[in-house]
Amino acid sequence: MRPLSIHIDHLRQFSADGQVYRAFHSLIVARMGALLLVPMHLVSGRIDTVVDGCPVPWEEVYAVLEYPVRPQMGEVRGELFKRVQMLAQVGIDPADCDMDHISPMVMGRESVLRLVHSSGVRFAVVH
Repeated sequence: MRPLSIHIDHLRQFSADGQVYRAFHSLIVARMGALLLVPMHLVSGRIDTVVDGCPVPWEEVYAVLEYPVRPQMGEVRGELFKRVQMLAQVGIDPADCDMDHISPMVMGRESVLRLVHSSGVRFAVVH
């Protein structure tokens, strides 16, 4: 199995405005209802246009990165399934990820499906 390498241009597809950010030793892209975090060492390509900072509140990123993973089995369907399948665009099969639910906001009202890949890539989708 060859090591995972994700070209930075593939990350831009996950961004609402095409911008990629750097924080928490990761490259971060976000769009309404979705957040992708990729460890820096997995990214290839030029990073000179990456913005130092975070596109969402840092508490959300911290939750996606640091909350303990509690894998939950279950089938993802409908629109959520389509959003989860976006991970294939960066070479990750969602079936190879641990999936769990987190509530990263202070009030805990959002239900977020988080996919955690063994490489360190994390993808969170609000549902």
